[in-house]
Amino acid sequence: MQVLLPDQNLSTTLADSVGDKLKIVDEIQSLLEATNVGGTSIASAGNKENVEESKVDNRTRNVTKLDDNNNNSDKSNLNVGENTVESSLHTPIHSHTPFPGISQLTPSLYLCGAGVVMPMVLDQLEVRFIINVAPELPDTPLSSVTKPLYLRINAYDRPSTDLSVHFDEVADMIEEVRQLGGKSVVHCVAGVSRSATLCLAYLMKYGGMSLRAAYLHVKAIRPQIRPNTGFFQQLRCYEEQLRGSCSVQMIYYESLNREIPDVYEPEYRAMEEFYQRQRKALKRH
Repeated sequence: MQVLLPDQNLSTTLADSVGDKLKIVDEIQSLLEATNVGGTSIASAGNKENVEESKVDNRTRNVTKLDDNNNNSDKSNLNVGENTVESSLHTPIHSHTPFPGISQLTPSLYLCGAGVVMPMVLDQLEVRFIINVAPELPDTPLSSVTKPLYLRINAYDRPSTDLSVHFDEVADMIEEVRQLGGKSVVHCVAGVSRSATLCLAYLMKYGGMSLRAAYLHVKAIRPQIRPNTGFFQQLRCYEEQLRGSCSVQMIYYESLNREIPDVYEPEYRAMEEFYQRQRKALKRH
């Protein structure tokens, strides 16, 4: 994991201890407190000294980067008390925000593609934490007004990519932001695979949901989600780790000659039947 702080060189060494990772959570709290009181300084997780706003480049302010080559993952849970995500899921939300393309999964978590992540929009949604899971894209534009925390994960949308090494860390950070009254947005290129996978992991860990329930919840709000099969396998393993059982099975789908999650089968069947009808219609003409 690379932690980039204001006034810190970009060649920061990998943080490989639990203590280093906990500094990130401490930084989140300091940043949110500074934002909430309208301050113009940022607390560094390293020395807690105030850094003048004029000395901080907007492109690297509050940036934390995770490298997908880092396989160290802290499996600890945060103590979230009685104010849980599970209870907040019962709070009425508008799954379709005023901004097309941004899906609200919980009162404090948004999922979207990169094309709609604009400072003005995120300011109106009161987003305080941005997670970018698209190394093929430039850094997400950051607001100079709210000064959100920014996390970049270098993970490509490939079944061979191990995104699971980030499940605990990302979920813990999103939850810490929620506990402090902030909102988070997770995005990749399209908001379909990588970012959806991280949201599902969060809902399993802190929402009290099974993988199947989390998937159906998110899909009802954002129908286009479809984590690649490699990510779904990782989510299955994560559910096994969290709950001791797995609610989604991998099944062999003959038309594709490969395994798919069983929750994908109805959609694949419907698509296959549609194409069969189309082919028959073309033959009649």
